Amino acid sequence: MKTQKKSKEGRKKIQSAVIDLLKDHEFSELKVTAICQKAKINRSTFYDNYLDIFDLADQLREYLTQQFIELQKDIHEPNFLKLLENIKQNQDQYRIFFKMQLHVGLAEQIDDNFNQQNKYEKIFFRAGVEAVISNWLINNCQESPAEIAKIIEEYKK
Repeated sequence: MKTQKKSKEGRKKIQSAVIDLLKDHEFSELKVTAICQKAKINRSTFYDNYLDIFDLADQLREYLTQQFIELQKDIHEPNFLKLLENIKQNQDQYRIFFKMQLHVGLAEQIDDNFNQQNKYEKIFFRAGVEAVISNWLINNCQESPAEIAKIIEEYKK
């Protein structure tokens, strides 16, 4: 029980360090040593939780994608307002998601719930949603989730 709690604390420290480091660096520039120094943990703590930096990236992607899936569960069409509210509440995590180019899982979920028949319309809509969300994050989510959802919903038709 204590080990599990310690492991969870270690992961939180690592994720916080990665979030902070990604504000000034690209993911490809990150090193385990820098993450450990920033998180004030031993390298062994990092490797107790992740195989390497790419495993960390995969787990972050899986976590955020799973969050998105949970938000969309039981909804036949995408509920962009719920998604955008979650993004605004977890801006740092989603900035990582987009900065590390991990939003493919998110886009695939949008595709699954999008009601357009034409594959090119799906591709166009998905790219537009990704661009709107990415720019909204870059601008620190200044507009309300409702405003952004309204913009997306207008193009969904």
